[in-house]
Amino acid sequence: MALDTIRPLSPPRSVYIAFEAFPRPKGASSHIAAMVTALARTHAPVHLLCLGYADMPGYQREGAISIFRHRLYHPNLLIRAQDFGRFVHDHLAGLDPEPELCVFRDPWGGVPALAALSSAAMVFEVNALPRWELPVTYPAVQANAALRAKIEDMERWCLSAADRVIVVAERTRDALEEIGVPREKIDCVPNSADPRFFQADSRPVELDILDEGRWFGYLGSLHPWQGVDLLLDAWALAAPSLPSDIRLLLVHGGRREPLRAIRKRIRKKGLGHRVFLQSPLEVDRLAPVLARMAFLAAPLSETFRNVVQGCCPVKIVEAMAAGVPVAASDIEVCRALIQSGGNGLLIPAGKIRAWARALVRLWTDEPLRRRLAGEARRTAIERFTRPLMHQCLEQTFGRAAQAPPGEAAARPIGV
Repeated sequence: MALDTIRPLSPPRSVYIAFEAFPRPKGASSHIAAMVTALARTHAPVHLLCLGYADMPGYQREGAISIFRHRLYHPNLLIRAQDFGRFVHDHLAGLDPEPELCVFRDPWGGVPALAALSSAAMVFEVNALPRWELPVTYPAVQANAALRAKIEDMERWCLSAADRVIVVAERTRDALEEIGVPREKIDCVPNSADPRFFQADSRPVELDILDEGRWFGYLGSLHPWQGVDLLLDAWALAAPSLPSDIRLLLVHGGRREPLRAIRKRIRKKGLGHRVFLQSPLEVDRLAPVLARMAFLAAPLSETFRNVVQGCCPVKIVEAMAAGVPVAASDIEVCRALIQSGGNGLLIPAGKIRAWARALVRLWTDEPLRRRLAGEARRTAIERFTRPLMHQCLEQTFGRAAQAPPGEAAARPIGV
């Protein structure tokens, strides 16, 4: 979104709150952009409240969307969350009249929003509850019982007070139902692909390395639950049986610590000439790069995050939109997107030799790749376009606005 010095459109009819720096070259930013665009279709003007780094403007506007960034990006997560909460509360408390609709992605924005607003319809978009996510990313949280209890209290308040809850995967809906959220209150709206991925094969590629050889790819973070270690181990087994010009492009998330470990593994496996590490790419550059891949690997591991919490891997959706077949782990969240042998391949999660055989099969069976690519593209057109996502979201927003007054009256007024 381009910087604009025009004053904000105020007051907003809707607010979207994301405890994320926006924009960034990662799946969350693509999803946030899609959500805010959907809000602008029915509830403009929109205020987007988010985090931002020091080099990002504190205020930015494009059309009916005004972005307000909290740029005091403290390295400590809990301090950052508290600071962001005050930023959200102060912004919302100053709005007169209140917005008609407020959508928030996590308790860090949800609790202050519920405290500041009394009449707005509230939608909680649950991609991952902190009780599920934090122990994976910050293991010390698991050992702090008092902190975990406080966080779970915040989650319960947000889940009970929200008029509607949105998830991107049926597995996540099941997980929320298991902790007491009424199923009829939850709407499942899968991730969508940016239109640029559907047009990716017509765009110029701005990555010279792709002119050297043939490539398959991986997109995303290098966290353990993504299974990149397994992919490298499988590629080390498969690569010697394939021509030396076939290579793996890893477009990673940019974090230094896992990147060091991945570099070490590449050296240890003797893959220095068969793997290329690429820093994060914006959508305009990423889409044509993805379209050049023979196929994409999504080797998600069988972790709590993937199996119990649930997800809808946006990289799979984007690859299908670009007409690129996907080889993914055979777990529930991937089965929801891929029919093995139809629009992609499913491979047993964690099985290195099975993955190595699949990599060789995809490279040596070009008719299979072509057939999977065509079916992947057809699936994306039928299920993962932005207009379809917007239609589903508009239905959710309408249900939230029609929620009985009693539900709003039961909201917590503070923490």
